[in-house]
Amino acid sequence: MPHRANLAVGSDPLRWLRSLLVLAPIASALAAVLSSHSAGALPLFARRYAVPCTQCHFAFPRLNTFGMAFRQNGYRMAGEKGSSPWQSREFPLSAVVQIGYGYTSVDSADSAGRRTRSALATFDQEALEIHSAGTLGPRISHRVDANFDGAGGPLDAGMAFVQFDDVMRDGRLNIKVGIFDADIPYLADSRRVTLAEYLSPITLDGRGIELNGVQRAWVYALGVIDSERSHGKPGSRTLNQLENPYAWIMGDFAGQLVTARVLLDRQDPRDTTQSAANHLQAELNAFFNCTRWIVIPGVTYEHFDQADLTQRDRRVTLLLEGHALLDKKRRVLATARYELRHSPRFTFHGVPSLPEEDATLEVGNLSYYVNPNLRVALEYSHAQDNHGGPRTDAAQLFVHLGY
Repeated sequence: MPHRANLAVGSDPLRWLRSLLVLAPIASALAAVLSSHSAGALPLFARRYAVPCTQCHFAFPRLNTFGMAFRQNGYRMAGEKGSSPWQSREFPLSAVVQIGYGYTSVDSADSAGRRTRSALATFDQEALEIHSAGTLGPRISHRVDANFDGAGGPLDAGMAFVQFDDVMRDGRLNIKVGIFDADIPYLADSRRVTLAEYLSPITLDGRGIELNGVQRAWVYALGVIDSERSHGKPGSRTLNQLENPYAWIMGDFAGQLVTARVLLDRQDPRDTTQSAANHLQAELNAFFNCTRWIVIPGVTYEHFDQADLTQRDRRVTLLLEGHALLDKKRRVLATARYELRHSPRFTFHGVPSLPEEDATLEVGNLSYYVNPNLRVALEYSHAQDNHGGPRTDAAQLFVHLGY
């Protein structure tokens, strides 16, 4: 469990505000000190190619279309074959650290329906991540990362994959093998600028093999990854977890991107006569962008067979996210996100069993980029459902630094 230093517990917002007013100038002073060494805060690819971070990022860590193409091309510039890391002056290693102060208030109901509110204020090291990515040789790229979950937390393995690039010329076919995030380039948990995670199931935990490529205005991927099944039919002694196929295709229409993705997820059977339960996930989303703004709308439809009182038969999640750079120097970024997960009323064996249910998430974030890889951010989020579940309000002031 992450180590937390409790600064205040209770529902006294004035105490939290006083603490925030104390921390704000400290964070600003830290930012001012670090900004004088901005050249040392460049990440590994900017250091290697001697380009500004805005070449690949709309706002760190959010990629722009150039950055997506660079990532798809095996972390190579167009026309580059790739080389061993020992041939480079810059070893391919980066670190990301995030620390901050957070205040969380939870309004929950007890068994009698009485609602009570509790609050927790903490200073946390949210994450310390180590990344290595780049080329291993001509037409071979890789990525390996790991993170410490909070101060004193355990070291958790992340991605570890090798990609064989240009199996067909000009990147029409690449083969990725290992552990990777099977995500869409512009919609990934690892690329979000908010602390609040997505309600939408956007990132797949990929352990397997993926064929991907690009041809003209189309980028595509087809893969098979591990399921999370732990068993099959009662008495079965064989379990093959490499069984979840997925595919996505992204079209580039004059710099505006539209993507469709489908996943067949095999789950533990809820019907004892079957070896697995099927979960179908289909998505449609887009990336509309201009010089100083991005809008990402999306919809995800999920269908579950063998539905019972523990799992409804379907649900739909809507997403709308927007980013805007508020000044010409690209230092102030405003982010807003709204998500709605709708589960229709469920009837089990002809009997209405589970009512219609909606869960919502609202997030607002204001970030100031001291330099392209150091930002100070203030964020507010609100999550609730329409069935008396907990209503959670969270506010965080944090510093995010990548090197």
